[in-house]
Amino acid sequence: MKAVFDFTRMSHLAVQDDSFSYSSCFLPLMGKPLIQHILEYIERLGIREWEIYLSRFADEVEEFIGDGERWGVKLSYHLLKDKTRVASRLVHDLQQEPFLFCNEEYLPFITQEDLALEQSFATSSGQDTRWRVCTLASLESELQIKQVEAINVVSASEYLESIQKVLSREGKELVVFGKEYRVGIWTGPGTKIPSSCTLVAPVYLGSQVRIDDGAIIGPNVEIGNGCIIGNNSFIKDSSILGGSFVGQNLDVNGCIVNQNRILNARLAAVYRATDEMLVTAVESSEESPDVVPVSIGSRFLALVLLILTLPLLVVLALVAREKVRQTVVPIPQHTSSSKIRTQELTTFKTRLQTSGNLWKHLLWHLIPGLYLVVAKRSRFFGIPYKSLEEYGHLSQDWQQLYLQSIPGLIAEADILYEEYPDDQMLFACEMYYRVKESRSYNAVLFGKYIKRLFTGA
Repeated sequence: MKAVFDFTRMSHLAVQDDSFSYSSCFLPLMGKPLIQHILEYIERLGIREWEIYLSRFADEVEEFIGDGERWGVKLSYHLLKDKTRVASRLVHDLQQEPFLFCNEEYLPFITQEDLALEQSFATSSGQDTRWRVCTLASLESELQIKQVEAINVVSASEYLESIQKVLSREGKELVVFGKEYRVGIWTGPGTKIPSSCTLVAPVYLGSQVRIDDGAIIGPNVEIGNGCIIGNNSFIKDSSILGGSFVGQNLDVNGCIVNQNRILNARLAAVYRATDEMLVTAVESSEESPDVVPVSIGSRFLALVLLILTLPLLVVLALVAREKVRQTVVPIPQHTSSSKIRTQELTTFKTRLQTSGNLWKHLLWHLIPGLYLVVAKRSRFFGIPYKSLEEYGHLSQDWQQLYLQSIPGLIAEADILYEEYPDDQMLFACEMYYRVKESRSYNAVLFGKYIKRLFTGA
C-alpha cells in the first residue's frame, strides 16, 4: 500500500490579517512538529511508499522531509499549482490499488487493521479528518465513516486541546522527544529546573529551556526549545513556541506565544508585545546613541591585557595565516534612518568555527578583540557584532533588538551553550540579556565564564 500526502494547503494560524502567521503543521507536540509525527506514524503503520503533493511553501516542506532516507521509505514529490486538486494528478496505477490519503492538519490514530477496508476517518466529535483508505475511483466518493481519536492543528483552540490530549496520554501513540523528569513532566536536554519553581503536570519542556525562580508552569503546557521563563510568571493551558522569552510576573493562560506575538485562543485575537516584559519588538521611542558606553576602567583594563598578550597575538596571527574579513552592522545605531551603517571588521575565526569551546573563544575572540574595548567600539559583555548577511536573515523584530543593543566580546550564548545555538535559542538568549543587563548581571556572567573555562560546567 502507498501513502498519498496532500500537503498542498499548508494552512496557517492566522487572525487579524495574518499578524500571527505560523505554519500549522510545524506547531510542536511534545518536542516535534505535527508533520513529523504524521510521517513517523505512517511509517510505523508499515507503509514504505510515499507520494507527497506540494504547492504552497514547497521548498520548506521538502527541505524538512528530505529524500526519504531519514524515514527509511521510498518517496516522490509532485508540485502542483495553487488550488489544484490532488485527485486530478494521481497516477493511473492507483486507479484500483487502495492507498492511504492523508493531510498535514490531522493525525487520526488509526491501526493497521483500519487499512484493510475502504473508509474515511472522522474525529470522535464527528469532524472529517480528510484521511481515508480508498482507490483513485473512490477518493472523492462517500465512504463508510469510522470515528477515531485524533489530534489536529486546524485552529489555535484545537491545537491547545491536542497538546492536552497528547500530554495526558503521555504521547503513547507518538514517538516523543525528551525524557520523563518525573510523573507527567517531560524535559529535553540542557533544560534546568530550579527548586523554587512549580511544575504542575502534565508539562513538556523542550531543550535548553531556562526557568527563573518562582515560576508556576502547568498544567497542559508545552514550552519550546530555547525559551526563557521569567521570575514569578504563571503559564497554564498554553504553548510557548521556540525562542520566546516570557518576562517576569506574567499570567499566560490559553495562549500561543511566538516571540513577541501572543495569540489568545479563547478570544481568537492576536496581541503584539511592545514593552520589555514579554518578548518584545524593542520598538521603544527612545533612540539608541551611536556610541558604545564603555567605562574608563574597562578601557584601561583592556589596554593592560592587550599589552600583556601582544606576543600571543603574534602567535595567533601566524597560526591563523588567513584573517576573516567581515562586513558587520555596528551597534548601537539609530533605527529611524532607513540606511543601516556598516563597517569592515577583521577577525581570526568566526563564532561557528570556535563553537563549544570557551578556550577557543578566549584565544580567537576575546584576546584579539581587546582593541575594540580600548577604541570604545565594544564592551567585555554584550551582543556580538553580526555580519551584514546575518543581519539580513533576522526578523524585523530581531533587527530592532539588535540595532539598539550594546556590542560585547563575550555573549551570554557563549557561556550557556556547548554549541553555538540555533536562531530560536539565540533570539531568546539575546532578548534575555537585553532585559537583564546590568553591572551585577555582567559580574554573574564573568563568574560563569571563568567557571566554564576551568571546570567545563
